[in-house]
Amino acid sequence: MEIIMFGVYESPFNMEIEDVSISVEIHENSLIYRRWGSLGSTEKLLLQESCSFLLNPIEPVNMPKRLTHFLLVDFQKTVILEPGATRKVYITFPIEVGVFVSHEKEEFELIDIFSFARLKYTLYGVPSNGIICKYWKSDVSLSPPDTNPLHTGYIDLKIVNDTDHMIEINKAIFNAYGMKIYYEENKVVMKAVMKIPSRKLAETEFIHCPGKGRFKKAMELYVSSKLRVSGTKCIMEYGL
Repeated sequence: MEIIMFGVYESPFNMEIEDVSISVEIHENSLIYRRWGSLGSTEKLLLQESCSFLLNPIEPVNMPKRLTHFLLVDFQKTVILEPGATRKVYITFPIEVGVFVSHEKEEFELIDIFSFARLKYTLYGVPSNGIICKYWKSDVSLSPPDTNPLHTGYIDLKIVNDTDHMIEINKAIFNAYGMKIYYEENKVVMKAVMKIPSRKLAETEFIHCPGKGRFKKAMELYVSSKLRVSGTKCIMEYGL
């Protein structure tokens, strides 16, 4: 399977992504961006004569609304890790696609987001002071899973059990501010670490993926938007 979608496009252009159409047309001395199909429609007038458009996967916490910057991945089967052990597993995450437009050389601003993945939210912790998370249910595998990059990517997750106990893990929560997404024609991946200091506490953090060959690093939405980042780790204090 080879799906050519992510990358830079020069205006004007037209493309079909499954049952979604995207076009950029010249209108007098401006551009019209359109997206229509099964995911709804949007149209925007860009008051510039030409520019580059970047399509790449972004942090999957923006749709249908930006209510949270946390992603909760619910494991379909419980993972049990022995005391003092470090093991690697692979879990999936939903894909959201960001459409960026250039306003200066090497500078891009977001103008559109869409996703083919099913979107849900959940509450982690108690109602009084828990946190809202984007929800995703995933199988757990010991090798990289086959994924459709229009719908899902996978996380290469290293789990470190720093306790003296057998630990059961049913979920992982990640902070979008630290996500580092890499992509090629048929894969979208991230790499993360989960450190477990006690039976009910864990810390997750994303790391870079050096030496990925053909993989390109996606633009980080929260960096490009110049939002204030208070931290990139996630502390799971309401259980694993």
